[in-house]
Amino acid sequence: MAIGKLRSLIKSRKNGFEDAFFVLVVVFTIAIFMMVLVKSWSEMKTPLDEGLSNAMPDDSSVNVTTILNKTTNTTLLFDKMFPFLLVGLIGFIFIVASVYANHPIMLFVGIFILAIAILLAVIYANIYNNIAESDEFTTTNDNMPIQSAFMEYLPYFIFVIFILITVAIIWARKGSGTSGL
Repeated sequence: MAIGKLRSLIKSRKNGFEDAFFVLVVVFTIAIFMMVLVKSWSEMKTPLDEGLSNAMPDDSSVNVTTILNKTTNTTLLFDKMFPFLLVGLIGFIFIVASVYANHPIMLFVGIFILAIAILLAVIYANIYNNIAESDEFTTTNDNMPIQSAFMEYLPYFIFVIFILITVAIIWARKGSGTSGL
């Protein structure tokens, strides 16, 4: 029963170009969130280390500094996982876009949406760079080079996503037996 509802939901979709907006917003939000998380953790690590170390009994075998350093390393690992997030999101929209066939006019609508998405990607990349290059986040940005590189080239990634969506739609149309674009 739930599978039938999912199929009807997928069939009711009219195009996949708006999925690039979803990717754009998710990537921007996660990048900002991760930068703020790493910055916040680096600011509170030292006072937390001092407070917990002073609160621990003298005969405790727990090394608070080691635990907090492992937590710091874990927060910086999110930078290395950022490309996997992008690959997963691109794979998601590629699969969703290939599930249905579109009317040929949607290609022209997609080009218009592409222009808007690239404009938003440029704006989001500039906002991210302004935040990352501010005095408060310079060190944090230096600790997250992969995320910074992806956000610097965000408009190009959105363009590639649109190309993938277009390929998926054309592939789905050829597979469904409808005429080409």
